[in-house]
Amino acid sequence: MATAPLVVALCRRKSTRLTAVFGGLVMALACLFTSFAQQLHQVLLSYGLVLGVGTGMARETSSLMLGHYFKRRREFVEMVVQSGTGVGIALFSVLYKEAVGKLGWRLGLQAVTGVVALSFFLGVLYRSASLYHPQRRAILHLKNQRKKVKEKKGSVAVTHKSPFLDFSPLRIRAVQMLLLASATAALGLYTPVFYLALQSRREGLEDSALVLMQTFLGFATTLGCVGFGLVVARPSDQCLISRQYLCQAAMVGVGVSLLALSTVQGYHGYVLFLWLYGVCLGGFLYSLKMFTMERVRARYFTRAWGFVQGAEAIPVLLGVPITGYINQSHPKAGYYFSFLSTMLGAALLFLVGCPKRPEVPVDIAPCSCTSVSPARLHMPKSISFATTLDLPLGCISEEALPDSLMLGYDFRPLRPSKSVPEGLATRHEWRQCHRPSVRQVTVIEQMTTSV
Repeated sequence: MATAPLVVALCRRKSTRLTAVFGGLVMALACLFTSFAQQLHQVLLSYGLVLGVGTGMARETSSLMLGHYFKRRREFVEMVVQSGTGVGIALFSVLYKEAVGKLGWRLGLQAVTGVVALSFFLGVLYRSASLYHPQRRAILHLKNQRKKVKEKKGSVAVTHKSPFLDFSPLRIRAVQMLLLASATAALGLYTPVFYLALQSRREGLEDSALVLMQTFLGFATTLGCVGFGLVVARPSDQCLISRQYLCQAAMVGVGVSLLALSTVQGYHGYVLFLWLYGVCLGGFLYSLKMFTMERVRARYFTRAWGFVQGAEAIPVLLGVPITGYINQSHPKAGYYFSFLSTMLGAALLFLVGCPKRPEVPVDIAPCSCTSVSPARLHMPKSISFATTLDLPLGCISEEALPDSLMLGYDFRPLRPSKSVPEGLATRHEWRQCHRPSVRQVTVIEQMTTSV
């Protein structure tokens, strides 16, 4: 998480494809070095630090590449990508158990290294989205012309390079509140991911049950991403839910599940907790990113999202040990701390605010035009599909139409209409139609089908 802002800055300055390839290589080498580790500090350095850096590089580059290719259907694509987190939890839990359990520490981790190395080859397949631009040749021509102009001018004008880390998104109030809310919630949001397996093993559950519980957690996370993603990507006309409320609902669900974790016992109780916690966790991971995308402009989104992820790094490092220390002195009491931090983070999202909308003028002056046609001496006609109004052309508008109708007609008895619909008149009726001497405006309300 802490490497997210650095990876985004590196991709903006250099190449996203090169960063992805380097991240996949670092991941594979970290797993390989861990297989030869024999002491705890070696495992912390290789598996904890180096593997974390490689994972951050591979994950952020994939997110940036998706942002280059998908602009309109970004919500649906992010739903598919975020659901891969749950699939990874389910698959790699079984992979680690089978590989390390049957092949041993060294050979098992080397087998995992072969699977992780796929990210290196996937990064090689990344291609820039500008290669598929319909006006790519014109863009390249303009770039070449600009280079020629700079060469002619010489080295008089020095080009100003932007800083490596751009902190301009941090000036936005919405980004500041998102950083505060996500950092506060991260103190206890991810605690069960670290402690649930250890706590279940202490209660006497078998290894096969622990692997099955991790599989349930992965599937529940995927289900939460898909469920919340469908609400955002395919909204209903009858029920519209804000992305802020979706994110807060997911955080409240995580908080309630953490509160329940302090009381549940046994295999079936933990399975029920995992499904509730996994669905809410997957919904939070997806809805927080979509909420950030909604509150931040597109030009600042990649940098702002990197800072939001980086803000969760230190709280996770602090919140997990604090919960562990509390659980040692008072069993399962540390989850109350996680519950309070998660609920406080959900409450801080109310301070993000709503996006500004352009003001629409409401008060419009009514039309004050006077009638220029002579007064009627005959009985007024009935209002039919074609109603004649003695108004000048400039007086017809949506605002003045109701007033004109009320002023032009009184409530005297009306004679029946003898008008013939257009297109149904015969030739002998054409001669009976006399064009009025005064030019009148006809307002036709098309209440029947006409082409």
